Amino acid sequence: MDSARPTRRVAIIGGGISGLAAAFRVGELSDANQMPIETALFERGMRVGGALDTIRRDGFVIETGADSFLSEKPAAAKLAERLGIDGQLIGTQEQFRKTFVVRGGRLIEIPEGFSLLAPTYIGPVLRSPLFSAAGKLRIMIEPLIARRRSLEDESLGAFVRRRLGRQTLARVAQPLAGGVYTADPELLSVRATMPRFVEMERRY
Repeated sequence: MDSARPTRRVAIIGGGISGLAAAFRVGELSDANQMPIETALFERGMRVGGALDTIRRDGFVIETGADSFLSEKPAAAKLAERLGIDGQLIGTQEQFRKTFVVRGGRLIEIPEGFSLLAPTYIGPVLRSPLFSAAGKLRIMIEPLIARRRSLEDESLGAFVRRRLGRQTLARVAQPLAGGVYTADPELLSVRATMPRFVEMERRY
């Protein structure tokens, strides 16, 4: 780098995945622009990674944070490629494409055909012990729910509650959002996280 150029200083608060990605991006920009940048990352905990951690115990691998990302959104895969770890990514294996949630102290499989937030087949929903009769009825009347006219963004939680009811939010959307985003669906933007559902409501 050109030693005559002044060194810029950047402070990054938090050593979670966002902070680490930001630090990596600063390094990329520094190299690409031949601009010396001194980066300091501040983390209050004893380790970096934020909510992401892996515990190996009694022969099991337990992820304490998000254990996956949506492949339909290419940004995470591109970041892994730039980091040189794309060869370590493990795609979902079809024979294990099942998701379970804990309900009443036991594991219950999310009904077949659930596409992230919403069912694509009603039969598996009707047979599932995951929802009460009222919850199933609420899911069935979703096609009768009028589309939202406001152009303002809404939370993922508000969207699911409005379209599919509180049970779908509590028993499916919230656990799945936690698995992907490690976040409260009431604080997640539905446009940022599940834009195709917003588009489907707008179009259909």
